[in-house]
Amino acid sequence: MRQGVTDPLTGMVPRAIAAGGVGQRATARGRSEDRPLGRRGVDLLATVPLFAGLSKRHLRRLAEHADVVSFRERAFIVRQDQPGGTFYVILEGEAKVLRDGRTIGTLGPGDFFGEISLLDGGPRTADVVAATPLTAIRIFKKAFDRVVAEEPSVAAAILAVVAQRLRRAERSLNG
Repeated sequence: MRQGVTDPLTGMVPRAIAAGGVGQRATARGRSEDRPLGRRGVDLLATVPLFAGLSKRHLRRLAEHADVVSFRERAFIVRQDQPGGTFYVILEGEAKVLRDGRTIGTLGPGDFFGEISLLDGGPRTADVVAATPLTAIRIFKKAFDRVVAEEPSVAAAILAVVAQRLRRAERSLNG
């Protein structure tokens, strides 16, 4: 166990989740209170490119299983190589994406991350750290899997968007 860490979950789940628990206050540098996504959730989710092909009904189902979470500046939202299981859409603020400690990108309102972990639950490919105070929509894999089991067309629509992103990434690497 790392020095100063008393929570046994910290090594197994992203620190942002283990730090405070849903509905509790986090430490000074961590996450603040979680809030249900509420009625505006469908409209917010509709703006996310990953969910572009989903019907209002599907978006409503996802919104029922999503919440809004806030992070303080310099808080780790996800950590590289840690098990994944959450997807985030930034509503307000900015984040840095770091791989092996090097900044490889920045994210802002409307940007999303964690879609690969949402689909496969595998380890994170990078750290994402709040560069400013940040508010995001969060969807847990377990809730997402429940929606997909009940609405298989959700998975097909999302996989199409992920495939498009992979194609663009491949083209940018090769061209």
